[in-house]
Amino acid sequence: MGRPSVTEQRAEQILDAFEICVARYGVEGSTLEKIAEQAGLARALLRHHVGNRDDLLDALVNRFLERSDQQTELLVAALPSKHRARTLIEFLFDPAYDNSTMIMVASALIIAANDRPQLAERLRHWVTAFITMVTNELALEYPDSKADAIEAVASGVVGIYFNVDALMPLGKLPVLRNASRQAALRLLTTLEK
Repeated sequence: MGRPSVTEQRAEQILDAFEICVARYGVEGSTLEKIAEQAGLARALLRHHVGNRDDLLDALVNRFLERSDQQTELLVAALPSKHRARTLIEFLFDPAYDNSTMIMVASALIIAANDRPQLAERLRHWVTAFITMVTNELALEYPDSKADAIEAVASGVVGIYFNVDALMPLGKLPVLRNASRQAALRLLTTLEK
């Protein structure tokens, strides 16, 4: 009987290292040498277990999108039956749910998408799906509101949320976070008319 394959374990180890490097140095600054050093592996093992640099980036993007989708599903599942929209906003702006590495990876991927049309398309789909989730939650809570008003508020909430997240690598900004949460809640009140 042969020795069990460690490819999956090594692939995760390499992706963890790549994620840390992307958060620190961006996609372009994450060299194979830096990734190998962070993973504690020889550079040749990166190619053996994951593939070339494009394969590595594809694997990281896949994992990022899967994790993001899982977090969104958990968020929606945690919403109460009443006041879902308000609770959603409270969750989005609660610092307890921040994942600084994921935020920095998202920012780095968005920057890298500038000259990678396929990546840009995947990230547009990711953002659109998130806006759709928020839109659907608002539509449930405000069924008498016009669809265009709901879409505008959902886009505003998501825009505020993403902007606050994009600034989190600077450190704690409680005034900005709280004021942004208040702004998002004020947007909700426009649907109450």
